[in-house]
Amino acid sequence: MTEETGQSTVRQISVGSWFSRGWQLITTEMGSFAVLALVYLAAIGVASSTVLGGFIVSGPLTVGFFMILFDKMRGKPVNISTIARGFDYFVAAMLSGILIGAFTALGTIFCIIPGLIVAGWYVLTPGFIAEKRLDFWQAMEASRKAVSGLGFEMTLFVILSGLVNIAGALLCLVGLLVTVPLTFAAAAVAYDDLVGVEK
Repeated sequence: MTEETGQSTVRQISVGSWFSRGWQLITTEMGSFAVLALVYLAAIGVASSTVLGGFIVSGPLTVGFFMILFDKMRGKPVNISTIARGFDYFVAAMLSGILIGAFTALGTIFCIIPGLIVAGWYVLTPGFIAEKRLDFWQAMEASRKAVSGLGFEMTLFVILSGLVNIAGALLCLVGLLVTVPLTFAAAAVAYDDLVGVEK
């Protein structure tokens, strides 16, 4: 969200609001989002039985998840099959997922914090692929520029998302059926605030 002040634009950012509004977004169809999360996690789990399978499918599935969330923001009901549409942008989604994972891992080697910062830069990447149909590097750069000057907020967002999903995993993994949609929904809300979802 932005406010115009003179000639400058001041962005009002609330990480807590992203999670709160993300929760509101998914609770109206929690059953559908739980099934969607199950499909998402199961597909990645099966693909991960091969060395590179998980890396190959996670990017497109994440883009498809964002498409569903953006449709929900537009007032459309959840259509679980829409997650497969992420594979329409297979190369961009796959390569961005692999590169973000590699950059984050490289940053994590240097006392963890740089890895969290890098992860924060690229939180919006799946949204740019889903919404703007950008190529992998264009989407990554668009995400980095969109969060420019918000290093603390985006790092905090990554940390909170990780803690939320860890909590979900500790609840016999069943909690992930709630926390995965929640963290993705919070990221989609962040995208809407910082970039704007076309209605």
